[in-house]
Amino acid sequence: MAKKPKTLFLIDGANYVFRAYYAIRSLATSKGQPTNALYGFTNMLLKLMREHGPDYVAICFDTAEPTFRDELYVEYKANREAPPDDLVRQFPYVEPIVDALAIPAVKKPGFEADDLIGTLARRFASSDLNVVIVSGDKDLMQLVGPNVRILDEMKELWIGEEEVKGRFGVSPGRVVDVLSLAGDASDNVPGVPGIGAKTASKLIAQYGSLDEVLAQADRIDGKVGKAIAEHTKEALLSRQLVTIDTDVELKLDLKELERAEPDQAKMQVIFKELEFTRLLDQLAPQSSISFAKYRLVTEEKALNDVVNNIINKGVLSIDLETDSLDPMRANIAGFALAWEEGSAVYVPVGHTTLLSQQLPYDMVAQEIGALLKDGHIKKIGQNLNYDLTILRRLGFEVQGVDLDTMLASYLIDPSERHGLDPLSSRHLAHTTIRYEEVVGKGAKQRLFTEMDPEECRDYACEDADVALRLSNIFRRRIEEEKLTDLLYNMEMPLLHVLVDMQIAGMRIDSKMLAGLGKEFQEELDQLEVKIHALAGEEFNINSPKQLGEILFEKLSLPGGKRTKTGFSTSQQVLEDLAHRHELPMLVLRWRQLGKLKSTYVDSLQELVNPATGRVHTTFNQATAATGRLSSSDPNLQNIPARTDEGRRIREAFIADPGFVLISADYSQIELRVLAHLSKEEALIKAFAEGRDVHALTASGIFKVPVDKVSREQRGVGKTVNFATIYGQTSYGLAQQLDISQGEAADYIENYFAKYPKVAAYRDEVIERARKEGRVETIFGRRRFFPDIASTNGQLRQIAERMAFNTVFQGSAADIIKIAMIEVHEKLSQVSRESRLLLQVHDELVIEAPEKDAERVRDFLKNAMEQAAKLDVPLVVDTGTGPNWAAAH
Repeated sequence: MAKKPKTLFLIDGANYVFRAYYAIRSLATSKGQPTNALYGFTNMLLKLMREHGPDYVAICFDTAEPTFRDELYVEYKANREAPPDDLVRQFPYVEPIVDALAIPAVKKPGFEADDLIGTLARRFASSDLNVVIVSGDKDLMQLVGPNVRILDEMKELWIGEEEVKGRFGVSPGRVVDVLSLAGDASDNVPGVPGIGAKTASKLIAQYGSLDEVLAQADRIDGKVGKAIAEHTKEALLSRQLVTIDTDVELKLDLKELERAEPDQAKMQVIFKELEFTRLLDQLAPQSSISFAKYRLVTEEKALNDVVNNIINKGVLSIDLETDSLDPMRANIAGFALAWEEGSAVYVPVGHTTLLSQQLPYDMVAQEIGALLKDGHIKKIGQNLNYDLTILRRLGFEVQGVDLDTMLASYLIDPSERHGLDPLSSRHLAHTTIRYEEVVGKGAKQRLFTEMDPEECRDYACEDADVALRLSNIFRRRIEEEKLTDLLYNMEMPLLHVLVDMQIAGMRIDSKMLAGLGKEFQEELDQLEVKIHALAGEEFNINSPKQLGEILFEKLSLPGGKRTKTGFSTSQQVLEDLAHRHELPMLVLRWRQLGKLKSTYVDSLQELVNPATGRVHTTFNQATAATGRLSSSDPNLQNIPARTDEGRRIREAFIADPGFVLISADYSQIELRVLAHLSKEEALIKAFAEGRDVHALTASGIFKVPVDKVSREQRGVGKTVNFATIYGQTSYGLAQQLDISQGEAADYIENYFAKYPKVAAYRDEVIERARKEGRVETIFGRRRFFPDIASTNGQLRQIAERMAFNTVFQGSAADIIKIAMIEVHEKLSQVSRESRLLLQVHDELVIEAPEKDAERVRDFLKNAMEQAAKLDVPLVVDTGTGPNWAAAH
């Protein structure tokens, strides 16, 4: 049997970098270093090595020095645009990445990468060694031969001799002749004017070579023959420019190009600097954290020893293993405890197998409960919201909560991923054990309680140990970056507030929801009949493809935009069409009603906890980059408040008998923050005097006295006020108000003329963000914007709008958090039975006994209005009622 040839891969380095840059959206580190090209380049190299496994490899680069081609023709490549600034900033990292991946880099002053590739291909290609050139550059096709092929990875295309003939109409050996006639605009190779690639291919195929074409120029008819005769010199020069030098003096032997294993240490360093989190996840060595001290505790004496160790250290990192992601229904399978780096135990209590090998729950709960209650022992954990909700629900008292690693990471850089796995990879260079590795996947997945505790030991202990290790890193970072006040006076205290709110939940009138669901379904059925009647046929309204065909092919409505799967039927498309035809208007209504029914009316009934008769949302503290809280399972922050259907759904959120719901909502808080920060006297005066700010803005936009502003004009003023905060462009404002872009631009111009200090402050915020790569709220919460310095105008403008908005939205989020902490701390002194239940952006909801309602409402209003001292008063609107809709 013939021996299989080995392979040598020759990579066109510049081609790889540029293709990676344009293939991947803008990426950057938290410090603003662009990384999109580097990330794509690295992934492409890793993929190439992984999927093709070459025996030998080299990557070839150009150098900055002039080449022999520049000496031949000073205009060579003269018309090439300089690479974008954000790409240039990435160049210094390219070779260190190549070095870390242990790929030999080849370059030589005076020669291009193509010449190095050609030389290596010519030198080493043989029946025993196949050469693969990795590039998308057509010039390299002249090198293709019996043992040389090209791999265009971006197009997943292999190029051999037949493919070259298909592309150029000639064999690889005549590609140079075609290029000599046709020239190359990208490299400023002149060629023969008026002759393109197709004509050049036909001529070379017909006459056999460039020399013969030039010799026969007077026999070639028309303008083509004349052009060749007149530009013979240019054609010969072009041949010199496009011919790849395959005889460059390179002191390299094949052994030096043997593929080696990447350097793990170097990869860890550079990937960490470039914040390649996912690559770190894949590459971090598992052995970086030892399991030597991870133990299973199944005896009373061992538990006592652990308790004493924790008391002596004064530190407890805790992680619960459970049988459910729902903290209001989860049962504890076991406790993972760590007290110093590398020392952790797993105490199983709820496993249903091997019951004799776990201690009784009551015994463990008593011992660990005493540790949790001891405020002198600092408690640490990752996503403590989950663990504390379970512990408090089960009767544990927890004191001395010191640091949640998820919240610390969130404050350091809110745009990062804050799960334990990416944090471990990024900060400890350690790949954690995945949950699926322990319990399995899909149909074979088991509950944690069904596992043998021995199988769970390392996974559980690692969670507690990693959280402890991270806490030591984050505590230092929090102090160095002056985030101590935010962590310990806002986010950590708020954690306890949210846990109590989650446990309290909200009571649901399931009977009312069932009736509402039936009513919604009836209307949905009626809408479906009307839509089909207007379409003239039945079709799947949920299918964008079928709906697009009805709208743009059958009904011939204008504005159809094709996607890969058919016409776009997005919300915006349907809204544009609704002015022209009833069908898209009905589809919008059908979609809206269907979403409300499935997302809230149906799911809320299923989410009622049978033990409490209430729904218990989870408040996410480390999700929104602005600092806002979010809500999930169910999401109670997206129920529309201004539609009839949304209000009717809110009516299903009711108070217990003898209680009422009290809602308190900040009035125009972001505009008030804008007035405070911009120091705009007109706004400050208006808010101080309690005037109608929207009417005031409208008076500036429309150049009329405030008392002459119409209702419609006030509406425009309101829209423009909030559009300013969100950094909306004239195009976006025009779309929102359904006016021309020019008119919208006039509104914005008049707005800034009315409030010149707002314009100046906006410029100040954006300029500071451009210099520092971030913005901060009033209270020091920060958010990074690497794209704010991008050369891509669209990305830069988006970053500018988001940066400006973050200052106000983030400051407003901080203010309501301060209010929540104050309300939570003092509410029981006002009314012992009252409970804070819900936060929806600028609104808080309390459940209070009817007899205490007025007192609680006054307390809530005052606490919220005094949460921050601004140059303008904070104003809170309140309401009381038997349900959420009535209270709002």
